[in-house]
Amino acid sequence: MKKFLALLLALVMTLSMASLALADAPSTVVVWATDGAETVVYTQMFEDFNANHTDIQVDFQPFPQDELLNKLSTADVVGDTPDVIIIDGLQIPYYQDLDMIACIDEYVTDEMKQDVLPSIWAENTYDGKIYGVAQFDSGMGMWTRRSVLESLGVRIPVSYKDAWTVEEFEEILQKAKDAGYAYPLYIRQNKVTSLYFTWMPIIASYGGDFLNRDTMTATGALDSEGTIKAYDWMKKMIDAGFINPACDYEDAFFGREEALFSMLGHWKYSDHVGAFGDDAIIVPMPDFGGGVYTCSGSTVVVMTQKTVDDGKGDLAWTVMDAIMSPEYIGMVCAVNGGVPARSSVMDTMPEWQEGGRLYLYREQLEAGISYLRPITPAHATVYNAVANVVTDILAGTGEPADLLHAAAADVDEIIYENGWNIE
Repeated sequence: MKKFLALLLALVMTLSMASLALADAPSTVVVWATDGAETVVYTQMFEDFNANHTDIQVDFQPFPQDELLNKLSTADVVGDTPDVIIIDGLQIPYYQDLDMIACIDEYVTDEMKQDVLPSIWAENTYDGKIYGVAQFDSGMGMWTRRSVLESLGVRIPVSYKDAWTVEEFEEILQKAKDAGYAYPLYIRQNKVTSLYFTWMPIIASYGGDFLNRDTMTATGALDSEGTIKAYDWMKKMIDAGFINPACDYEDAFFGREEALFSMLGHWKYSDHVGAFGDDAIIVPMPDFGGGVYTCSGSTVVVMTQKTVDDGKGDLAWTVMDAIMSPEYIGMVCAVNGGVPARSSVMDTMPEWQEGGRLYLYREQLEAGISYLRPITPAHATVYNAVANVVTDILAGTGEPADLLHAAAADVDEIIYENGWNIE
């Protein structure tokens, strides 16, 4: 009996020690992200977070975008659903439709709501509920060189309020071509999917859209008169020799210098400034007749519904809240040139003050002239359809009107089949 009691006591002590060890062990929050320009910063950011937290540790796992989307599609079956996902904001409706991501209304404070750009909340709100946060929004305009514009005798707009008209811009493109720029306008035609974002301001200025925002259907919007005019202008620029349709490289502006304008967002900030220093400037998109627009949208941070169901929502939010700290927002935006999500952060950074190199991005978003791509579960369908249209326009294998009418019909077939339209 004494031996039995001794063994029993030893077992109880062992189990107690094990329980204490488990209680002291930090909780792990698994974060999946799209591998990109910010990955190095995210890695540093989470290493810093882990060093400063004993109760929570982040397991950061970046993947190429296609691999990440594939992993998310099988995560529930495989049983490896992460706690937090860093992903393109346009994916929110799709994963919300699958009940995969959680509403975070209860976590977002009034202070955060007031400090964060309205465009961030617009992108992260679906069906009236907030599903994510974001460290930055996208800056959209045209990168160019001050010294060259001055040598061409061109006025340089410093605000969207004094943007060039489309007629002025075409004249400038001709001057640039005459001055030796082989293809003065680079629109990232080597990556046609980018034009789902970068062509949105042009479409909006012409009065078009990708989807009808009331019905979330394509017919009458994707193939509307305004949208057709926007893509007719793309074809016009190709036919005039201003755009190289065969371009298969990224450095037309900052490397080869065959282009004077790079119609892109903030994501090439480092390349542009690295190549030209203070001579690299941003000018607003031209006015195509319906006003000047920019596009907004970003990489967002969401928590999964499984994490909430497992009782780990507070842990996930601790990580997300840290991600939204001024320090970490500043780290990311210093690398990618994105618009810091918090006004309080921009107020501490000279480049985002009036007269600073990146102020135009801030001015446009605060002025409310940004146009969001449709927030819909049909995002991937529209995205691929638009990419196919651009591919055919660049290849010269179709007229924009015909291509857009066919694309609208194809998109609507899938939208109605899945019930993604609004009655």
